[in-house]
Amino acid sequence: MSTINAVSDEIVPQPAPDVESKTDVWLRRIDDLAEKFGDATNPILIKETRQALKSRQFVITFSVLLVAAFAWTVAGSLSLMPLIYTTPSAPRMLIGYYVVLALPMLLVVPLAAYRSLEAEIDDGTLELLSITALSPWQIVLGKLASASLQMMLYLVALFPCVAYAYTLRGVDLPTLGLMMAVLITAALALTVVALSFAPLARGRTGRISTLLVVLMVLLLAEYLVGSAVVFTILYGNPLTIGWTVFLLVTAILLTISISHLLLTTTAAQLTPESENRSSGIRWSILALTILIFAFNAFSIEWIREDREQVLFVFFPSLLFLAGLWTFAGSMMAAESSAMTPRIQRELPGNLLSRLTLLFFTPGPATGLVFACLGILLVMTASLVGLERIQDFGSVLRPREFTILRNLIVAYSSYLIVFLLLVRGIVALVRINNHPRVEVGMAALIAIAVLAALVPYSIGLHYNDYRQYSYNGWQITNWVWTLGVTLDNQPPQWIMETAVAAMLIALLIAIATVGRRALAIRTATPQAVLEAQRNA
Repeated sequence: MSTINAVSDEIVPQPAPDVESKTDVWLRRIDDLAEKFGDATNPILIKETRQALKSRQFVITFSVLLVAAFAWTVAGSLSLMPLIYTTPSAPRMLIGYYVVLALPMLLVVPLAAYRSLEAEIDDGTLELLSITALSPWQIVLGKLASASLQMMLYLVALFPCVAYAYTLRGVDLPTLGLMMAVLITAALALTVVALSFAPLARGRTGRISTLLVVLMVLLLAEYLVGSAVVFTILYGNPLTIGWTVFLLVTAILLTISISHLLLTTTAAQLTPESENRSSGIRWSILALTILIFAFNAFSIEWIREDREQVLFVFFPSLLFLAGLWTFAGSMMAAESSAMTPRIQRELPGNLLSRLTLLFFTPGPATGLVFACLGILLVMTASLVGLERIQDFGSVLRPREFTILRNLIVAYSSYLIVFLLLVRGIVALVRINNHPRVEVGMAALIAIAVLAALVPYSIGLHYNDYRQYSYNGWQITNWVWTLGVTLDNQPPQWIMETAVAAMLIALLIAIATVGRRALAIRTATPQAVLEAQRNA
C-alpha cells in the first residue's frame, strides 16, 4: 500500500512554469523603451515643463484661454442667431478663436521663454548648469521644447472650438489647415527669436532695452500674421495651388534653417570662450545660403507663364543674403584669435581636411576669408541667376539688367574691402582690450560712414561748398558710387577698379591666414578621453 502511495505521489503533475505571451513581451519592450527615453530626455525639458505647468503665468493664461473660448462660443453663436442655421457663419467664429489662440502662442509663450532663459543668466543658474554634462544646445533646446509643449496644450484645448467653427460652413479645410500651419510656424519662429535675444544684454539697462525690442518684434509679428490670417479667412486664399505649396514649403524650410542659425548663435553665446563657438555658426550660414539658392533656382526653372513673378522671389532673397553676409562677415572678422588647447584638438588633422575645412576653424583670419568667399559665392550665384532669368524671357530691360549687375558687383567689392579694414582695426583694438564680436559691426558702420563722408567733405571744401560732379577722388564714397551706378551713368573705370580692389582684398585676406593654415591638431590627453568615455 505504501508503494502505491509513493508511485501516486511521483506521478502527480507539477504546475508548469508561466510562459510569457507575445503581448507581454511587446509590453515589456515598450516599457523598456519608454524608460530609456525618459532617462535620455533633456533634463531641462523636464525642469522647465514642471516649472511652467506649476507657474502662475501658465495657470492664468490657460484659464483665461478656456474662459475666453467659452465666452466667444456663447456670445458669437448668440450674435449669429437665427441665421447661424441657414447662413455660413464659420469665418466670424474662426476669427474670434484665432484671436484667443494667437495671443498666448505669439506673445505670451515667446515672452515667457525669453524671461526663462534670461532669468537663468541673471540668477547664475546657467553657470551651475555649465559645469554639468548638459551642453548649451541642450539648455536652449530644453527651453524651446518646454515652450512647444505649452503651445501644444493651448492647441489641444482650443481644437474642439475650431472644429465647431468648421461645422458652421464658410471655410474650407485647406484654408483651416493653412491657418494652423502659419500659426504654429510663426509661434515657433518667434520663440526662437525671443530666445536669441536673451543672452545679448549684460547689464540692467541692456536687459530692459532687449525686453522692449522683443516686445516690439512680437507685437509687430502678431499684427502681420493676424492680418494675413484674417484676410485668408474672409476672402480665401488668392494664390494658386502651386504657389501656395511653394510658399508654404519655402516658409517652413526657411523657418527651420533660420531657427537653427539663431539657436546656434544662442548656444554659442552660452558656450565658454575656451570652446569652439564659431564653426557651427559658419556651417549654419552656409546651409541657409545654399537653401535660398535652391529655392531661387527652382522658381527660375518652375515659373514659365508670368516671368515677372520670379522677381518677387529673387529680389527679397538677394536683399536678405546681402544683409546676412554683411552682418555675419563683420562678426567673423572681429573674432578672437586666441586658440585654446580644447579648440586645437578640433582642428583639421590631415592635409585633405585642412584644405576643405580650414576656413571653418575659429579665428578672425579664417573668418574673414570665409566671409569673402561667401560674398563671392552670393555674387556669382546672383549674376548667374540674372542671366538665367533673362534667357527665359526679357523680364528686365537691358538697361535695368546692366544696372542690377553693376550694383551687385560694386556692393560686393566695397563689402570685401571694408571687411578687410574691419579685420585690421579690431586686431589693433584687441592688443590692449578684449572686445566682443559686436565691435566688428560697429567698426564696419564707422568705416562705411567715414569712407563716404571724408572724400565728399574734402571735395565740397575744394569746390567752395557748391555742388560738383562725380570724379575719381570719390571712389571710396560708396554711397555716391552706388548712386551713379543706379542711374546707369558710371564711368567705365569704376567696375574695373571695383573688381581689382575686390581681388586684391581677397588675396590679402588669404595671406593673413598665415600659420593657421599650417596648424596641426593637438592630441587629446588620455585623461580627457577617459572622462569623455565615463560621461
